[in-house]
Order: sequence, then C-alpha cells, then structure tokens
Amino acid sequence: MKEYIQEITLEDARELANQVAYSKLSEYRRYESIPLLREEYHEAECCWFFFRNKEIEGPDDGFRSWDYAYSVSKKRNVSTVVDLTNEPEKLKDYIEKFSGRCKELGL
Repeated sequence: MKEYIQEITLEDARELANQVAYSKLSEYRRYESIPLLREEYHEAECCWFFFRNKEIEGPDDGFRSWDYAYSVSKKRNVSTVVDLTNEPEKLKDYIEKFSGRCKELGL
C-alpha cells in the first residue's frame, strides 16, 4: 500500500468541516454567535471527525438530516458521517475503519 501523506493541518480541516456544517446547520442556529461545531474532535491516521454543537438542533422529521458529524480526510475530502459520540467504543472503531478506507482510496 502506498504511503499516506497528510496535506492539511487540523486547523484547515476544522475550517472545511465548518463550511459544510454551515450549509447543513446555519438555518437551525438561534444566534450567529453560536459555534456550529464543538471543540471536541477525534483523529485517526488519515482523518479527523468533528461534531455538531449540541446547542443546535433541527426538526425531528424522521430523517434528522441535520444530525451529522463531519469527516475530513488529511487530503481535504469532506463528508458527513454518523455521530457516535454517545457510543465511544463504536466511535473509535468507526473512525479507524473510516481512516483505513481513506488510506485505501487515497482520499
């Protein structure tokens, strides 16, 4: 397998996650001063996961299309993922698998 070379910093990744979070969450913020993402994040070899600020909640329409975590690969690939912060062991397993997939696909 090819060596995985990180292209961005944690700060770059947080900004990318914030941009996607803005498009998904901004309409549900009561005030613009409320941060979209929590300070908490998780990191694996090839990606970071960032999490929605719990102060921001959208409608419970059955889909909860606003209730995501945000994955940013260390090569700038951004996607939404399941937020498993309430299940730490599953989260740890999930981010490791996701990171492995990023490495495998060169993302």
